[in-house]
Parts: sequence; structure tokens; C-alpha cells
Amino acid sequence: MKAGVLFALVSAVLGLLGQLAWRSAVPKGAGFDLAFLAKLLLDWRVWLGFLLYGLSTLAWLVALGYDELSRLYPLISVNYALALLAGYLIFGETITAAKIFGVALIIAGVAVVALG
Repeated sequence: MKAGVLFALVSAVLGLLGQLAWRSAVPKGAGFDLAFLAKLLLDWRVWLGFLLYGLSTLAWLVALGYDELSRLYPLISVNYALALLAGYLIFGETITAAKIFGVALIIAGVAVVALG
């Protein structure tokens, strides 16, 4: 596997982990007000999400040093499939046929770009 592809995938996974940290910090249907925002800013999961996103960005910058943006960027869409699976496994979110079909189309598009 090429170094650029490897770092792009690492970036994608770290970004997904950041999203999962943020999702775990925000209860479903929490709403939003200044008190809630203040509470969020003190939550360790929010800061973990920032850290993971920062590491994701660093991995992405390294990836760009190895390969073309147009070849690497579609790899980020792997997160759609991973997020669907993680949402189901970790948060009990629903997987529908429409979501599966949509992710399959995204993966097919990534394959076409990768082969081109």
C-alpha cells in the first residue's frame, strides 16, 4: 500500500474517532443553549475529539505530501460506511436499506476514482 493512501486512511479513521467522541458527549435530543455549550467545553470527550481531529489533520498533511489530492480525497468517504457501522454498534442507531444503498454508491464511486 502506498504511503499516501495509508496516511489518508489513518486520517479518515482518526476523523471518525473524533466524531464518535463528540457524539458520545452530546445526548440525542439535547437541544442547545449557552449553559449546554459551557458544559460541553468542559467535557473530556469534546477535547478528545479535538485532539483526534488535530491528529487526523496532521496525517492528512503527510498524505498530501505523497500523492495527488484528487486520488486521496475520495478515501475520506470510507468514513460514511464506518460511521454507519459505528453508529449502529456503539449508539444503537438504525441502519436502513436506503442508508446501505447510499453507502454502497459512495464506495462504488471511490472504487471508480481509485481505478481511474
